[in-house]
Amino acid sequence: LGGNSGFEDLVKYSKEKGFGVYPEFDFAYISNEGLFDGVSLKAHAVKTIDNRYTSKRYYNTATQTFENDFALAISSSVYSYLYDGLNSKYSKYEANGISASTLGSDLNSDFDEDDPYNREDSKVFTNSLLEEMGKTYDVMISKGNAYTFKNVDVILDLATESSNYQKAS
Repeated sequence: LGGNSGFEDLVKYSKEKGFGVYPEFDFAYISNEGLFDGVSLKAHAVKTIDNRYTSKRYYNTATQTFENDFALAISSSVYSYLYDGLNSKYSKYEANGISASTLGSDLNSDFDEDDPYNREDSKVFTNSLLEEMGKTYDVMISKGNAYTFKNVDVILDLATESSNYQKAS
């Protein structure tokens, strides 16, 4: 987009023409962590019951195996912390939209021994973040679990029919 000035030009143009710009920020997963970025895997990454970090995995139907994209799950308890850090910089652009697609589709438990959270806790943290984002921006998500509907403006990839499964495992 041409760096910071290119993004500023895009935001200005979108306001003139009346369309939204929704840069994607992933609060549920992190692909790389660097020094001084405010993220600590020990403090912020989701842990399994046996104290391992959890990563996002996809099921490959062709090979019938799970594939890892090396994106570590972030505890929902730190979403607001991460958003505050991001928003302090992002708000300077005066953009009208923000996308946090995985908040609409993924809900992770965290079995950290010192700070555990179940999926209901994660739902509360997710809705709290979406509500906070909505005070400043139009919010876009993907898939859209029903609990997110009241706090978002745009939902991509919303299911339009049922799987017809009567039970889930």
